[in-house]
Amino acid sequence: LTAFGEVRASRRLELRARAAGTVVALHPAFVEGGQVAAGDLLVQVDPASARAARERARADLADAEAEARDAARGRDLAGAELQAAERQARLRAQALARQQGLRDRGVGTDAAVETAELAAAAADQAVLSRRQALAQAETRLDTAQTRIARARIGLSEAERELADTALHAAFDGTLSGVSLVEGGRVSVGEQLAELIDPGALE
Repeated sequence: LTAFGEVRASRRLELRARAAGTVVALHPAFVEGGQVAAGDLLVQVDPASARAARERARADLADAEAEARDAARGRDLAGAELQAAERQARLRAQALARQQGLRDRGVGTDAAVETAELAAAAADQAVLSRRQALAQAETRLDTAQTRIARARIGLSEAERELADTALHAAFDGTLSGVSLVEGGRVSVGEQLAELIDPGALE
């Protein structure tokens, strides 16, 4: 019995550039028929720009976190000042009530009551001002926390883009269709070679 057919590898992977730029390093075996192992660094595109972008993203995150800490301290201070203003307002209200009681009993004066009323009104106004300050401090903190979230996303993207400058072998295999030399430029999605697993035949 004679059978005819074609033996081919069932495990093949197109190696495509995930970042654009100049190729600064190639695996020594990155040639037609070259043998590589899983995890080997096959192609390194110049990472300088991506690394700088990652450092900027890290600095942005650090700035955002510092702003959030400062905003949190401001919020806490505004809360404490509001509590103090509320205590003062209660004291002023009690003083006004005392002056009104004294006047009702004939031992106080209208002038003393008026003075107490003005002090109580000023204390109430101070409470309103402190509440507004607290609301502003809370808004600032919310804004800072949103900035942190955005900065973390930016850092994650920058780290991914840096990682994309390096192309590693996904499995042990042989290179085929190699079309790249060190120093050449590549574009995103450009096919650089094909990785074939010779042990997975069909």
